[in-house]
Amino acid sequence: MPQGPVAVRLIRLYTRLAVFLSILSLPCWMDLVTAVADAATARAVQEILGQSAEPRPLYIACQKIHVGEDLIRFYADRSFAPAWTDANGLNDLGDELPVHLSGARDHGLDPEDYHLGCIEALADDIRRRSQKGGPPDVVRLASIDILMSDAFLIFASHLACGKVDPEKFHPLWLSPKHKTDILAELKRLLEHRDLRHALGRFAPPHPEYRRLVQAGRELRAVVVGSSWPEVPPGPTLHPGDTSRRVVVLRERLARSGDLPAGEAPVAAAEFFDPFLEEAVRRFQKRHGLAVDGVVGPRTLASLNVPPETRLRQILVNLERWRWLPRHLGDRYILVNVAGFSLEAYRSGEKVLTMRVIVGKSYQRTPVFSEKMRYIEVNPYWNVPSSIAVKEYLPKIRKDPGFLKANHMELLSGWGPSSRVLDPRAIDWSRVTQDNFPGRIRQLPGPWNALGRIKFMFPNAFNVYLHDTPERHLFVRPRRALSHGCIRVENPVDLALFVLQNDTSWTREQVKSLIDSGERHVIPLPHPVMVHLLYWTAWVDEAGVIHFREDIYGRDEILSDALGLS
Repeated sequence: MPQGPVAVRLIRLYTRLAVFLSILSLPCWMDLVTAVADAATARAVQEILGQSAEPRPLYIACQKIHVGEDLIRFYADRSFAPAWTDANGLNDLGDELPVHLSGARDHGLDPEDYHLGCIEALADDIRRRSQKGGPPDVVRLASIDILMSDAFLIFASHLACGKVDPEKFHPLWLSPKHKTDILAELKRLLEHRDLRHALGRFAPPHPEYRRLVQAGRELRAVVVGSSWPEVPPGPTLHPGDTSRRVVVLRERLARSGDLPAGEAPVAAAEFFDPFLEEAVRRFQKRHGLAVDGVVGPRTLASLNVPPETRLRQILVNLERWRWLPRHLGDRYILVNVAGFSLEAYRSGEKVLTMRVIVGKSYQRTPVFSEKMRYIEVNPYWNVPSSIAVKEYLPKIRKDPGFLKANHMELLSGWGPSSRVLDPRAIDWSRVTQDNFPGRIRQLPGPWNALGRIKFMFPNAFNVYLHDTPERHLFVRPRRALSHGCIRVENPVDLALFVLQNDTSWTREQVKSLIDSGERHVIPLPHPVMVHLLYWTAWVDEAGVIHFREDIYGRDEILSDALGLS
């Protein structure tokens, strides 16, 4: 056995030989090849993006993109190393991403906004080149890597905040925008490598959103397959009628699930039997129509809306969900203007529902979110100037006693020190919009236009929830009847909901306060979020899809902006 310096030299020689042989071993050699290829791709990525850190348009392969700050930061922070590719072409994330981009359709989003066509073309080219055994084309690898990163950032942004800015449709949009660090999520994705989970974090977490996505998938299958039939025009169809049109009606309701298959034996397909009547009632209920089991003009028109139109309704309402904050509140009130309904939630559970009356088509109820801070029992109604001039001034000119007969008084101004004026001392024939003498105020009482309670969430629109003396209007299926504020069907129930954190309030106490006839302002120690929304399609907890008339004509405008029309 060699000793001394000779032994040391031999040990060094053997060590160098072992290192050399280990380098030649397959796994280590492949790691070296991968590192070299990734470095080459990184240089190509850097060359394509350039040295400028300023956002700018850029043509990459078959696609023009806008190089934004997040895309530049993403690659700069990783020394331009590829994220979706390696020496062999697309890595696991790169193979999976196009599938999710294609699924953007389920959310009402266009996959081409995320470069899907160009990505798929580049991916096919890279795979063909790899199958032929050719060396990797680092320019193509760099190009598809950049496109995929940009696609992820844009798709995630659209899922998180919506594709369209809500302020374009609602200029005074007050709902807090959802904020998320998409770039940080992309970096985390490269560590945990769960793309489905990563994208799922951006979409709204609300079960209503997920149910609507599923309903869209199911309706898309109807659109792609055979559409439902159109019921021919003709006289109103009543239960007990016999008509060839009933055959088509039966098929139409079966296709939409309102007439379950095999629910009852059909003695004659042309006979409007009780089972078909019940199916018509189901259809009418989920479309916000008068539920009478009769197929009149409005029901017929709704039956004959094509499935393509209904699908667009679903997709535009998904966008409206993406505009909302992810947390709606521990306690919140949700008003669906298009659905003429109010729902109250506590800890995510619906605890109260009621009908509401909303603004007319030319006096639209706005869409926004704000905190309810107080309620007012036995309120005064300060008549808006527009109503005073346009509606009441002509009546006062004809009858100077109009104000007194309607429990109203004329005040000298809008300030707290305003004094009551005698309307008989005014020459109303000379009064115009420009010189109207002060304001009109209606006294508290059962006659008051605001009813006995109003619910205040101060906002730029001067819109609030309130009671109404016109209780008979709630039976109407279409309730766009107000000047913009929301009239509620059960004000005492709503008052108890918003006051529930103060255990001193009971139903009897609220009613006693109302019966006193005196005005009372009750601050809410714990403000309640109020969301005024506009949904023309939703899926309830039982999985039933509902559609409503687009009373303000907003769906088509949003559909165009989303590229759905």
